[in-house]
Amino acid sequence: MRKQIFKAIAQRIAERVPDIKFIDLWNEHVVEVSSSVPWPLPAVFIEFEQYEVRQLSMWKREADIPVRLHIVTRAVPYTAGAADKRIDLALQYFDIIDRVNAAMQGLSGTGFAAFQLTASATNHNHGELMENIERWHTRATDATAERPHEKVFLTDMEIIDRV
Repeated sequence: MRKQIFKAIAQRIAERVPDIKFIDLWNEHVVEVSSSVPWPLPAVFIEFEQYEVRQLSMWKREADIPVRLHIVTRAVPYTAGAADKRIDLALQYFDIIDRVNAAMQGLSGTGFAAFQLTASATNHNHGELMENIERWHTRATDATAERPHEKVFLTDMEIIDRV
């Protein structure tokens, strides 16, 4: 399930938000940055949160899957407030967030329903980097363990004999 969802998200963002230069699976990337950023910016990292799985018939499974998109941009030097002529430049990273969210809206695929935005947060604790976290949910059905079912054809007499 996760592989298909990751690939669908990455493809959709790459196609619809050409500003994004790097897309990868989240692995605490921003926390590990000490002096230089080892990947191009802006970047999106896709994180799968823990989720509960419900068993369905025929060995299928279903889950509501929360996905967090870490949208990482370079921080723009502080301005002198809202009246500063540089304020639009300083707030451009919000435009990237809007474009990523527009790309994600309605994204669905084989085995998973349309994503819905459920939360948004801005993290200013990374010095030269801005990290915005957009939390999305989808409902997915995993059929990777599904057992093939066999059709059994019985005559009327065989049905009567079994009753």
